[in-house]
Amino acid sequence: MKLRAIELTNIRRFAGRSARLTGIGDGITVLCEPNEFGKSTFFDALQAVFFERHGSRNAVIKSLQPHAGGAPEVGVEIELPEGRFRIVKRWLQRPQAQVFDASGRLVAQADEAEAWIDRIIGAGLHGPSGLLWVRQGLMGVEPDGSGTEDRRERERGLSTRRDLLSSVAGEIDMMTGGRRMDLVLDKVTAALSVLVTDSGRPKANGEWKRALDQADTLAAREAELRRGVERLSDDLSRRSELQRTHARLTDPEAVAERAAALVQAETAHAAALAHQARIAQSETDLRLARLDAERAETELARLGMLTNRRAEAEAVLHQSEAAVSDARARADDLAQRERAAATAGEAAAASTRDLRLRLDRANRARSASLARRQAEDLRCRVARADDALADLERARAGRRRIVATPETVATAEAAQTALDLAQARAEAQAVTIEALPEGEARPLLAGQPLPAGLQPLLAAAELTLPGFGRLRIDPGTARMSEPSTAILAARKRLDQALAACGAESLAAARAALLQAGEFDSEIRQATALLAAIAPDGIDALRSALARALADGADALTEESAEDPEILSVVLTTAESAETAATAALRVAHDLATQANQARAVAEAHRTSAERVLSAARSEAGDAADLADRIARLAATVPPLAAARTTAEATLAALRASAPDVATTEARLARAKGASDQAAQESARVREDLAGLNASIAARADEGLEEHLSSVSEERAEAEVRAARYEAEVRALTRLRQALDDARTRARDTYFAPVVRELQPLLSILHPGARLLIDDATLLPTALTRNGQEEPLDILSGGTREQLAILTRLAFARLFAASGRPVPVILDDALVHSDDDRIEAMFDALHRTARDQQILVFTCRQRAFAALGGERATVAIETA
Repeated sequence: MKLRAIELTNIRRFAGRSARLTGIGDGITVLCEPNEFGKSTFFDALQAVFFERHGSRNAVIKSLQPHAGGAPEVGVEIELPEGRFRIVKRWLQRPQAQVFDASGRLVAQADEAEAWIDRIIGAGLHGPSGLLWVRQGLMGVEPDGSGTEDRRERERGLSTRRDLLSSVAGEIDMMTGGRRMDLVLDKVTAALSVLVTDSGRPKANGEWKRALDQADTLAAREAELRRGVERLSDDLSRRSELQRTHARLTDPEAVAERAAALVQAETAHAAALAHQARIAQSETDLRLARLDAERAETELARLGMLTNRRAEAEAVLHQSEAAVSDARARADDLAQRERAAATAGEAAAASTRDLRLRLDRANRARSASLARRQAEDLRCRVARADDALADLERARAGRRRIVATPETVATAEAAQTALDLAQARAEAQAVTIEALPEGEARPLLAGQPLPAGLQPLLAAAELTLPGFGRLRIDPGTARMSEPSTAILAARKRLDQALAACGAESLAAARAALLQAGEFDSEIRQATALLAAIAPDGIDALRSALARALADGADALTEESAEDPEILSVVLTTAESAETAATAALRVAHDLATQANQARAVAEAHRTSAERVLSAARSEAGDAADLADRIARLAATVPPLAAARTTAEATLAALRASAPDVATTEARLARAKGASDQAAQESARVREDLAGLNASIAARADEGLEEHLSSVSEERAEAEVRAARYEAEVRALTRLRQALDDARTRARDTYFAPVVRELQPLLSILHPGARLLIDDATLLPTALTRNGQEEPLDILSGGTREQLAILTRLAFARLFAASGRPVPVILDDALVHSDDDRIEAMFDALHRTARDQQILVFTCRQRAFAALGGERATVAIETA
């Protein structure tokens, strides 16, 4: 996690205003402002965002509220491997917690936002508060107050350190590092306390002490008796042995041989170290040669992929253009057929109307004898007119329910084309996979066999590999965010267009438009039929029927040369022809509409193919230039491979001929040890000879063998009893030592990560110094310099402050190494450091900042001018 910006609204001195801190870089960033500017306010607000719930009303939150009241609000922009996010929290009034991504989309809010924050600061960790973030005025490694917040800070820091060290040092055995070890040690110590003192000596008035005292008294008496008999003889024998040893040690040839062996061992060890340096240089050359060869091969593969992509896009465009040409030809042909059908329908309708007029005149010319038949005919026509009117009303009701029009359907088709284009672009930018199976087994993507060729992945997917297992592939959310936004926008426009059509899909909209055409055709047909049956309207037809029934034979007579029956047959034929023409027109119209839709789809596909080809050409560049680049890269691959092979051969030869450094070092140590041991032993022999000569000259021969046998028996019994107690003590002591050794090994393993990170930083200030770490607090307790151990509480305030910051830098590197990077924040730190120490601390900060974000708040413009780094700025404006 990296901080990018901090924004405060209505916080303390910024009441009714907004203050935004920006310019935070990846390494060291310094905010250098005078006292009471609000630096500690930014520090406290940042801690509140990450470690206080938005619903909290505790003293920490209330301390952020200005005197004028209101709701304090803090916004923090952070950068994660998944992208950039903004966290916003407000407390007290309408409390809320929200998380937005870089595009402004709401990712989480309320409790989900709090859970999201917990995840990014690390599951199982309690945050860097009190561990990596140094509050103003803090000189120690932990808060040294006695308040509730200080105790919570210390407990949270200890839990954080234990979690972190356990994660990087591995599991520590519960027996060697837990309460069970303490219980066993207490029992062993209690058993030993009955027999021995704390220093390991036999305890006064104890059984072992009484047995030892009795054995010692008897042994002293026996020794006194034996010394008089044996001491002189032993001293004489010892003197002869020492004289022979002295002669052997001072022999000139032996001395010269040891000196020559030492010189030879030193020469061989120096040659081995030089050969080892040549091997290290050869390894570096081999790594560089491999990197160059791999880089050229990777670039050559990428250029080949671009060439294939452009060729595939050209082929797709060619196919799309052919499809567009075919669709246009078919649409033109069907449009011409529709016009012909319309002309034929109009002619049939005109002929029908003429025949109806002629038939009407012939019917009116009928004599009165035909009046009854006419009335019957009118009755039939009224019935047919009622049926036609019912069909017309039904068709009109169905047509009113359909809101789709050719314009709204065309808009939906355009939106669909835009969506297809956005998806094509996303597929062009997506990660692609290609199956190249060997044998009959084929990989499965989402449970289905993976098709042949390159397949784009627009989202995370799981690939099943027979004989291997499953492989999860995630193309990443950051690189797909822009195509995904375009797809979402295109899909939204399509949804709006479909809503205007009253349909759920484009196919449904087209079907609705087709059904609307059918309803229009039925309306026209029913209208035409109604007009044919009742040209003057159905009411007029009913009136005519009423008059015909009332008047009977009083119908009008009119001269007519045409036979009504013949005209009726002809009219029926004409009506059938008109109906057939109408049906043919409807079919022709439907076919023409479908052809136009097919042409629109083909043109959309062609447009999409053109855009894909344009993108491929833009990415690949000029074809000649691309081919030239491929040729140049292909030409560099063999020399680079040859260089790599040469470097490998050179390194193999050096390793094959390399002497064993450990062996030469062991020989050198052995030669030095032999020479030093001979000198020490010669001096000791001279001293022993002088002592023996004096003892032999001063001692007289004594006869004390009378009581030797009885005293020896009593002494043996006492020693057997004492030996039993001694064996028990040795067993208990050995058990306690084994337990202590196991705990020491576990502690060394536990502390190894933090010591490994802390030691290089400590060497910048105190070369050769070492920090001792406490088992319980997991923090430094003493500083060892020049062989002298100095507890932290006797060190100066400046030294303790420096060690506290170095320890935090070491823990920060452990956070980063465990995959949970957390920025280090120093609020007015290093206030007690002298000029030389503060520059050394600046070096330590820069050494850590190579892969660690560090934010420094300070009011000391001159002292921190030499720190360097990026400079943060604060903009204040009215909220």
